[in-house]
This record gives sequence, structure tokens and C-alpha cells, in this order.
Amino acid sequence: MTSQEKIAAFAQKIHKDNNDGHGFDHISRVVKLAKQILDTEPLADSDLVIAAAYLHDSYDEKICSNVAQQKQEIASLLTSLDFSKEKQDKIFYIIDNMSYSANLLEKKELDINGQIVQDADRIDAMGAWGIVRTLEYGWSKGRTLYDPTIKPQHFSNKDNYHQSKGTTLNHFYEKLFLLKDFLNTEEAKKMAKKRDKIMHDFVAAIEEEYDI
Repeated sequence: MTSQEKIAAFAQKIHKDNNDGHGFDHISRVVKLAKQILDTEPLADSDLVIAAAYLHDSYDEKICSNVAQQKQEIASLLTSLDFSKEKQDKIFYIIDNMSYSANLLEKKELDINGQIVQDADRIDAMGAWGIVRTLEYGWSKGRTLYDPTIKPQHFSNKDNYHQSKGTTLNHFYEKLFLLKDFLNTEEAKKMAKKRDKIMHDFVAAIEEEYDI
């Protein structure tokens, strides 16, 4: 197996039983999107980007009970695949600083490699698959789908964001509709236009049909 295949197998083992929108299908799409963006960014390090894309949710607190242990296992994997300490640090920095919630208080600085992974993850949160994943996550948490009396919130920090008990549909207003304005690369911005419209059409239809 190649290094990429070994990293993919590691990620698949972590995500194979996930059904809240963070399964290995999501990881695979993020990798494909990252590769598409990579084609337009010749200065990026493809090995670093693909590794970070495969591993970006691998120790997320939403799906991991022991973050420190999981990070150590990832470090051991990368070491066995001859990733230098410098590259490992860059991969962990990307993963630790790319999420939407990590950037609520202040925007984290990412180099082109981190920007590509961040864009790929955000693009997969948009469009038709973004809708599917949002519904999956809401159902897994037992959230109300839609209640017009519960208004969207504004989050100023990571803790408030993660403690939110709002509706699934509010998540579109609270995060997903905002993503297009936080993308880094020109390729991602192009991808976002169609996906953003799909989400707006879906939410508008839910609200319209609710009032019939």
C-alpha cells in the first residue's frame, strides 16, 4: 500500500460506523475536492494536503472520546510513513485551526495547504450533500427540524457554538449560508455558487411549505 492508501485506511477505520454526517463518505469527498483545488494551486504540497484532508476529522471531539490518544496514534502513523516532524506539525496545525468554530473568535492564519483543506471541508458542508449531512447530524442529536418560533443565533466563540440546542434548519442561517464568504481559493469560490443556491432553495421551500 502507498502512504496515501495507508492514511485512507486509517481514516476509514475511524469513520466507518459514523452516521451523523462525518462518515468516511464525507472524508472521501473532501479528499476529492482538495485534489480538484490542488490542480489550480501549483505551489501547494499535495502530500501534506491529502494527508490533512483524510485526517481532518480523525480526532474531532464530536466523534473521538480521547483526543490526545488519537493524536498520538496519528503521529505514530505519520512517522511510520516517513512524514518529517515539520510536516506532522503542519498537518496538526491545519486540523486544529481549520474548523468554522475555531475561527469564530478570530480568523486563524493558514498557509495555502491549510486553505485548500479548509475550503474542501467547507464546500462539502454546502449543496446537496451539505443538506444531507446537516439532516443526518440533526437527527443523530434529536434536534427539532424546524420551528419558526426559534430564531437563528449568532455565535461569538467555540463553546457557545458547540453548546447550541437550536433547530436543524437554523444551522443553515447560523453557519452554512455564511461559508461562501469565508472561502480562500478562487476554485472553491467557483464551486460554492451552485451549492449555495441549492441550500437557499431547500430552506426557502421548507419554510414556504410549512406555511401552506
